[in-house]
Amino acid sequence: MEMENGVKLLTFWSSGYGIRAELALKAKGIEFQTLQEDLSNKSELLLTSNPVYKKVPVLIHNGRAICESRIILEYIDETWPTAPRLLPDDPYDRYLVRFWSDFEDTKTKEILDELFRVRSAGEFKKVQEKYYEMGMILESGVEELEKRGCLYDGRSLKYMDVVFAASVAWFRPLQELIGLRFGDSEKCPRLHKWIHDLLTNDVVKSTLPDPDKLLEYAKKRLAPLLAGMD
Repeated sequence: MEMENGVKLLTFWSSGYGIRAELALKAKGIEFQTLQEDLSNKSELLLTSNPVYKKVPVLIHNGRAICESRIILEYIDETWPTAPRLLPDDPYDRYLVRFWSDFEDTKTKEILDELFRVRSAGEFKKVQEKYYEMGMILESGVEELEKRGCLYDGRSLKYMDVVFAASVAWFRPLQELIGLRFGDSEKCPRLHKWIHDLLTNDVVKSTLPDPDKLLEYAKKRLAPLLAGMD
């Protein structure tokens, strides 16, 4: 593994955004130090490294802070341009992975924001429908990205793989606890095959949080919502 001086990652163990950065660093073979944050008592290093948003993840490289997960991924790929490359060389392919990664982030945030505002069974049903529909829409994106060689091919992780794999860990808690399903395996065969393939990757398997630990954490985070559904 290549040794790089001064590479640190400020993160939180269950943060999907932080997991992205960790996946990218590991996929590239970059040695780094992980600094776990207490989000209820943020460190001075985090607050000074990301004074605008005060959030994880933050990549610190030779004393300079880089914030926002997808920007961090591009920084990693450009700073260490050796294989495997995360972003494709073709400009249109780069557009595609950026478009679909933005879709992933925008829709996920929109749905989770609505989820924590749910006050009735009717509102919750709408959130369920939106989450399910998101998976259905992403199926078309997976089809195009797969055809253009922009997804995991059994050899190395790519940009969209890293962006999406971090979300996969949350599928089980959301489905088991509140019944949110991400698309349908019969109607979204490419999407679900992609998920399956990602979960067989050694870097992904060693990086995603322990499923049982994450489930218990999710129970606490979703406790107000679960109480309202009793």
